[in-house]
Amino acid sequence: MENNTLEKDRTNFLCEAEILLEQNKLMEAFNLAEERLRSFPADADAHVVAGNSLLGMGRVDEARDVLREVAEIISGLSLVYDRMGDIYRKKGFHQDAAICYEKFISLRPGAEDARKVIEKMILLEQEDQPVTEVGMIYDENIPDPELFTVTLAELYIKQGHLQVAAGILKEIIWREPQNSQAVAKLDSLMAELAPKSSAGAKFVESNNLIKTLSSWLKNIDRLKMHAAEK
Repeated sequence: MENNTLEKDRTNFLCEAEILLEQNKLMEAFNLAEERLRSFPADADAHVVAGNSLLGMGRVDEARDVLREVAEIISGLSLVYDRMGDIYRKKGFHQDAAICYEKFISLRPGAEDARKVIEKMILLEQEDQPVTEVGMIYDENIPDPELFTVTLAELYIKQGHLQVAAGILKEIIWREPQNSQAVAKLDSLMAELAPKSSAGAKFVESNNLIKTLSSWLKNIDRLKMHAAEK
């Protein structure tokens, strides 16, 4: 019953906002969006209406502020995945923990905390399968992370090595969060992979990615050491 009421409120809001925008009553549309955001601060529709109204009024900087607010909301909510991953891990639900950690990284690939989450993923994998040395499991000819490019990922896609390509794209996004080409390519690739993966297969893929990330972290640290010695 509550869901029906919420959906009805959303529909009414969108209809009213659309009418105001069509009539060029931009201030009224903006106020309507602001009123809804007071009750639902994370409401996507209200943020879009607010941004649309501000742009229509020529208030470009304020429209950008709306997007910054959305980014802050997403950043804050993404912490739920990190913390729930910790909870799942402590209770022994390692598959759910791995999924949470991967989701956090996908939402905040350039965040400082992302490296810590990767380290948690590595520890999680080692708890399940203790190893003395973690190496690159896909292809010994894969270059160091700093040489990764979208073109390299596309080559692996053409060869059918989709998980390798996904790992390369994630590393590129880690280094270059604004690389829209890599983000779009990864989104497309993950959509292709999703229907083919069962829950068990996803866990295996997650473990494989953890091993790859571990190797990359070692490479990054090694490159930093060499740079410091020069």
